[in-house]
Amino acid sequence: MDVARLDISTVQAQIGLQQQRPPMSIHQPSGDLYIDQELVGSFRISTTASKLFIDQTEAFADADLKGPMRRVDEFAARARQNVMQYVAKTIQQGEQLKKIEHGSNAIASIAKQNSELFPERQYNIGMVPEHMGKVSFDYRPSEVSMQFDWPEPTIRFQRNDPQINIPRWETNVYLQQKNQIDFSVIGGSINRQL
Repeated sequence: MDVARLDISTVQAQIGLQQQRPPMSIHQPSGDLYIDQELVGSFRISTTASKLFIDQTEAFADADLKGPMRRVDEFAARARQNVMQYVAKTIQQGEQLKKIEHGSNAIASIAKQNSELFPERQYNIGMVPEHMGKVSFDYRPSEVSMQFDWPEPTIRFQRNDPQINIPRWETNVYLQQKNQIDFSVIGGSINRQL
């Protein structure tokens, strides 16, 4: 027996996507730098005079060129020394005279000592001044001071923001294929009168 059968065919719906993705762009402009400086300044130099002091007092004293106060001091020192020598000599002679009763010939000895001439003076070649240590030097160098007045530069910086261009991405959704269903009868005979 030939039985009819029902054939069902379907077509599924399909969605289509259409995308637009334009590229993104970034541009960074350079910053701006401004430098302003006056190239006019001042420079000052000041110096003090150097000083040289030479003391020749002792060298002049070797040549017997002395001031009155120094001469007075030397005469006073020499007089003091002579007085002390005289006192010592007198004490020594007094001690000799004390022993006269012991038979010493003290008076003749003292007379001989007091009658002696001054000792001979020795002469030799001498240098005036005796040595260079008698001349003293004191040197004070000059002092140099420098002053600069230089204006500071004026520096300004302006930053430029980056330029970013991000275009919009778009996606279009559309129906690429519609869904469909078909029914068909295959084989056999169908009583369509029912």
